[in-house]
Amino acid sequence: MYINKLIIKNFRNIDECHIEPNNKINFIYGKNAQGKTNLIETIYYSSLFKSFRTNKNINLINKESESLFINLNISNNNVDNKLKISLDKRNNKNITLNGKKPDSKNFYRVLNSIIYFPDEISYLKNYPTYRRNLIDRSIFFINNNYINIYNKYKKCLKQRNIFLKSIGDSNDIWKDQLIEYGSLIIKERINYIERINSYLNTKNLSNYNNEIYSIKYNNYDKEKIKDDLFYLFETNSNKEKKYGFTLIGPHIDDFIFSINNNNINMYSSEGQKRSLLLSYKQAQLLDYKENYGYYPVLLFDDMGGELDSYRKTNIFNKILNNSGQVFITTMDIPDIDKKETTIFEVVNGNFSEFISHEG
Repeated sequence: MYINKLIIKNFRNIDECHIEPNNKINFIYGKNAQGKTNLIETIYYSSLFKSFRTNKNINLINKESESLFINLNISNNNVDNKLKISLDKRNNKNITLNGKKPDSKNFYRVLNSIIYFPDEISYLKNYPTYRRNLIDRSIFFINNNYINIYNKYKKCLKQRNIFLKSIGDSNDIWKDQLIEYGSLIIKERINYIERINSYLNTKNLSNYNNEIYSIKYNNYDKEKIKDDLFYLFETNSNKEKKYGFTLIGPHIDDFIFSINNNNINMYSSEGQKRSLLLSYKQAQLLDYKENYGYYPVLLFDDMGGELDSYRKTNIFNKILNNSGQVFITTMDIPDIDKKETTIFEVVNGNFSEFISHEG
């Protein structure tokens, strides 16, 4: 999967941009606040229709304009697709795939992207909800039906919390549905974590400092998840009625990211945490490739922060050896083989290619 042509108009500070990316490595080079991350954000938005920097899509539109436009030519397995997206300040969005409105069933396979950005380290360090979001987004990336199950679960959860706050109503009709949807979510999470841990423990992803990475999830027995949930609901029934909230289920579960079996938030440096996150991204790439037979587009926004040069080079080379098309924002070009590499310089939202090596 790769983008062979990208046209952007009125996206943040990008008035107009026409580039033809390299099928392998693309460096987006420039000083701070020039628009490097805006190009990465454009690609990410085009794959999920949401930004990793803001919850309000209209913030993406250039302040001097009424709407933004994105056109992409995408190739995958000898199939070419033309994706066009427009968004105006009234939040009207128009999407066409090869000139037609795409069906939701197949749309999320047209352009897929995995992103690394510096602030994402907070997902590992902060509240459990951040870690749940990180894992759930990763599962949706592989299984598009996962979000439908989770949305059904959230609707049931909302209704049950209303029920728990009610007075005199003892007919808990929502519990069985929560157990049904919750068990599906938990099973998907368990299967995903098992796969990711298997990748993290391979020689290909092992750290140069012999650090062992792993992710731990709640202690569910995969063969009897429903029974475990039913028991937990029964034993916490009075407490839930007292507080008026559902205290059992995947919405409160947590994931612990560990190095050498130690929680990273207790024993690890910032560089070690970023190394683990980068290795997780590589495991995502391998998992996607295993499921679909090709790599998604990989996006790096300033990957070098908090990493020493040896750790950076070690991880960077491993990822590039196991990836498809890559976009990397940088203020300094790494000392790597420039084969199959194109460098785009950005100055105040204007992009120009100034070095190109075709392999």
